[in-house]
Amino acid sequence: MDSSNDLICLSYCSTATFASAPRGYGVDPEVTRILIHSRRNNKRRDVGGVLHFGGGYFFQYLEGPADVVDGLYARICRDQRHHDVRRLTRRPIRSRRFENWSMKFVAIERIVGEVLRRHGIEEFDPYRFTPALIDDLVMSCIHGDDDAPDAQPRPNPGRGSGFWGKLFGRG
Repeated sequence: MDSSNDLICLSYCSTATFASAPRGYGVDPEVTRILIHSRRNNKRRDVGGVLHFGGGYFFQYLEGPADVVDGLYARICRDQRHHDVRRLTRRPIRSRRFENWSMKFVAIERIVGEVLRRHGIEEFDPYRFTPALIDDLVMSCIHGDDDAPDAQPRPNPGRGSGFWGKLFGRG
């Protein structure tokens, strides 16, 4: 059984209740608000992870102290910006994967698409994600080789705290 200080990871998916911006218009404004708020609060709570939004679906992977992550998930379940929240995984971890990010956002469809293809899924539908696909996606997000602003962690996450730094989890 977890003690409150044990590290866990938890992943979930949900469906947005808001109409998302058409493809090609950058990060959805509602998702931007979620990211800015999450990063500010997650940093204080010692929580990290990754978020992806696509096709009206959210996928989020969180890691941190068990009591904090479980409390955050309970609050997420009550958030009116989404519904049909489904926990996909929850397990203890020995070390963090997202130590340098309070909440990394993966807007890179190529990374997500490659992972989905490896697992025989054609469209982003996190309700179909297996634990193996989730691990693959998380590792691909950490080690992605793309040129996006959030592709690689910085050694000092406090630097570069302008708008893009805040948006992509470094502020």
